[in-house]
Amino acid sequence: MTTMINSQEVSSAEGLRTTEPLLIQQSVPPRLVRRINSSDVFVTQLAQIEENRYQVGVRWPGTHSFYRPAASNLHDPLLFLESVREAGVLIAHAGYEIPFEYKFLTRDKRFRVESLEGLRTNGSDPVDVTLVVTAKDIQRRAKNYAGMLFEVECFRDGVRIGTAAYRWSCVTAAGYTRLRGRYRDAVPEVPAGADPVNHELVGRCAPIDVMLARTSGENTWLLRVDPEHRVVYDHPMDHVPGNAIIEAGRQAALLTAATPDAIPSGGELDFHRYIEFDQPCTVTAKAVPGTTTVRLAFDQSGVRMADGSLDLCTP
Repeated sequence: MTTMINSQEVSSAEGLRTTEPLLIQQSVPPRLVRRINSSDVFVTQLAQIEENRYQVGVRWPGTHSFYRPAASNLHDPLLFLESVREAGVLIAHAGYEIPFEYKFLTRDKRFRVESLEGLRTNGSDPVDVTLVVTAKDIQRRAKNYAGMLFEVECFRDGVRIGTAAYRWSCVTAAGYTRLRGRYRDAVPEVPAGADPVNHELVGRCAPIDVMLARTSGENTWLLRVDPEHRVVYDHPMDHVPGNAIIEAGRQAALLTAATPDAIPSGGELDFHRYIEFDQPCTVTAKAVPGTTTVRLAFDQSGVRMADGSLDLCTP
């Protein structure tokens, strides 16, 4: 198996075992992070520091079609979380030689922004950050890797600005087909929830970025699926992807707190089951009294599919 290191094609084992400084040049090939469009790839470089510990270069663009600055002078914290996902996929393939045909299953995600200053934009110019990723709780199935926990520290100019944790598992293509059963070839047929909430109420610039549709219930919405969204649905999927769930949770939290200009400074999300396309999924939010925390729940046919919480702050 090969990967792209410093824009050169080298073997993963040979190319990663180096402690040379990361050279921020360009994003890695999209296929290495399970993307289609290069404009949605933020990881630039990868180096192995020691066993089960990696250093990942990341470039946050000055602007992006979906991960726009959350405020006029701050990068979107969910851009940090997406960078963690991309780094994790890259390390899984290049560091542990998990085959490309394997499917990844996200179990849970945690993140915390320690410094809003670290999210500050640089006008229209990109910002370079470094992720230090440590693999823990490594699981195997026979001789193959079955999953692990990635603990992440994010540094900007040598200062730690945030942390994250990302637990995942993986299965072979055949195993995934068995796991998904009749849903293996599912596709979104809508947009579901044709009556989106006002995009300005959830801090978005365009209606297509709205992940929630109105209901008559208090602090309850329908998860909105729009297959025309070229960032969220950038390749064929048989279930609602994690970034759509996280964004829907963010929007539900903003509506509940009635603060469209707030940003998530931290949170935790547990993914219990796949959210399917063929059934309505309700998103429920509840503010925790005396805090800036909003608890979130995603339910489909009376079954809890995902839950968690987000902490909000106003820049």
